[in-house]
Amino acid sequence: MADVTQIMVENGKTDQKVERKLHMVFVNVSDTPDSPKWELQGRGVEDASVEYNMDVEQTSDILGRSDTTISAAKPQMNFDPNTLRVGQKLNSKLVDILRRGATSELGTFQVLIVYMFLSAAGTGPYEADQYANCSIVPTSMGGSDYVGLPFDLYLSGDRTAGTATITPGSGTTLPTATFTAAGAD
Repeated sequence: MADVTQIMVENGKTDQKVERKLHMVFVNVSDTPDSPKWELQGRGVEDASVEYNMDVEQTSDILGRSDTTISAAKPQMNFDPNTLRVGQKLNSKLVDILRRGATSELGTFQVLIVYMFLSAAGTGPYEADQYANCSIVPTSMGGSDYVGLPFDLYLSGDRTAGTATITPGSGTTLPTATFTAAGAD
């Protein structure tokens, strides 16, 4: 069994709760997959969780013992609300795909999940998983006061484990990430 990295936060105290902002979701918005530009998602989103969507089936045998069968995870996240904002590259890409009717492109995204709470000392680099060929599916566009573009993000099974370093944002800029695949150090 692999070593388990402890749940830690910088300057953490015993029994301290892990803040949601330490579970980051980035999407590669670069036009060149070999030169990723990771854009942090979640601005204005109040709640986003990875739903694993595993099917569970239990059967009992004649001896009264139960067997449980669990299907592979089909992880997805819902980003609602997602309000269009100037400078957001993912939203620009999604609007362009919708306008062109290029729905097959919705299944070609790279996603990076960074677990900033998985660290030996609560400082980077942090455990991370990069997923290829993920689907990002807008569910509607419109709204009352501002233009919303909520979407569902479906993680693929094409995962590469590694670490990420986070460059903090400043002012109105969000943090960015740099991913390093395990064994590529």
